[in-house]
Amino acid sequence: MSFPTRKSIKASVRAQWEQTPNGAFVLKKEKFNGDSLIDLLKQLIRQYSERKIHLVTDNAPYHKGPRVREWLEANSNSIEVRSLSKYSSKLNATEYVWRKVKRLTTHDRYFKTAKKLAGELFRRFHRFQANPASLRDTIAGFL
Repeated sequence: MSFPTRKSIKASVRAQWEQTPNGAFVLKKEKFNGDSLIDLLKQLIRQYSERKIHLVTDNAPYHKGPRVREWLEANSNSIEVRSLSKYSSKLNATEYVWRKVKRLTTHDRYFKTAKKLAGELFRRFHRFQANPASLRDTIAGFL
């Protein structure tokens, strides 16, 4: 049984690759936009204030909006952002992580509510954070 409506949950994933993957995630129901990206970038700068951040993004329109570009220029000493070329999902480690999340968590599963879906996604990401080695094979080509 399925309902005639489709709901989704937007998620942003960030990962720091050093000797082992260590990541964080944000799950939201509201739409991602330039303001939510700037909020995330501010959080990154606070968390990694002792070093410059080099961030690779995909080509979501809000990654390149005027407010985001202006903010990045004002904070260029703390963070540098590079975008992947269009249609380059094979170069984006996050795409491989999402593929694994879908296979293990959402593929062929029905969630009666968005809250139940979000709960399962949180559990999966918490498992990755508790055991980063479980992603080693998934992101081996990026290390």
